[in-house]
Amino acid sequence: MSVAIIILTLNEIEGVRTLLPSIQKEWADEIVVIDGGSRDGTIEECKKMGFEVVIQKNKGHGGAILTGVEYTKSDYILIWSPDGNHEPEEIPKLIEKIKQGYDQVLISRFGKGSINEDAGYFAGFGNKMFAFLTNVFFGGKWTDSLNESRIISRKAMMDLRFDALKMNSTQQMSIRGSKLNQKICEIVGNEGERIGGERKMSPIPVGALLSKSIIKEFIFWK
Repeated sequence: MSVAIIILTLNEIEGVRTLLPSIQKEWADEIVVIDGGSRDGTIEECKKMGFEVVIQKNKGHGGAILTGVEYTKSDYILIWSPDGNHEPEEIPKLIEKIKQGYDQVLISRFGKGSINEDAGYFAGFGNKMFAFLTNVFFGGKWTDSLNESRIISRKAMMDLRFDALKMNSTQQMSIRGSKLNQKICEIVGNEGERIGGERKMSPIPVGALLSKSIIKEFIFWK
């Protein structure tokens, strides 16, 4: 099996300097940085470290994922971001777990035994609520349906007919994966504090987007 790691960046130079040296080239067949138009030196720093950088085609978190999927060729696609919320050590764990025959494997920040140092009360409550709604309406067993730190087979990704270009991207992957009865597994992990940069989401607008997406997926997506 071949694996592509797509590293999503947007003005994450501090996280890049801190975390990317821990990324081992032998972990994957392809490692590509998908950048959303950074202006803080992130692109130059990644290139200096020897990473290939591709500028995403469409704006938004989902647009970055879609660019990575289209650019790479490997059998499995691993999504990761150097913002400090995700630990580099999670990457080989995800790769090893999906070898057991899963379609998707992700890190749960809210599973039993997880440690979350970044999500405040409202963000934590919102994440748990959307996981609950995904389970109720779509038959999932999620404790964290929104986390981007995950690996998915290319076939499973194609089956999703992925088209969510904004912050509802990973929610769509979870919802449609559940509706298709994909074999999905969560690994309990930790969410560290953000390293520099700016948080890319505002709770109220993103919450509204996620709520709207649930209704849309429930009614229209077959």
